[in-house]
Amino acid sequence: MRVTNPSGLHARPTTEIVRCAMRFKSNITLESNGPTCSAVSIMDIMTADIRARARIYATAKGHLPDKAFDAIEKCLAELAAKEL
Repeated sequence: MRVTNPSGLHARPTTEIVRCAMRFKSNITLESNGPTCSAVSIMDIMTADIRARARIYATAKGHLPDKAFDAIEKCLAELAAKEL
């Protein structure tokens, strides 16, 4: 996936991703530029400093991982649309 919103993953978009990830019992992780972080941790994502146009690699393990992965992908796409 790619971060397409112009301001990257600052506080508001990070909060949206965490809310989305918390709906699932899956263990969802995000990786960008080396660091791997939990998708349910605002601090993890914020300290990863994920900027605009960064490529994100997401993994989901556990209960309904495909749905969790799809939800994170959709959330990132919706964030881009909100900032336009």
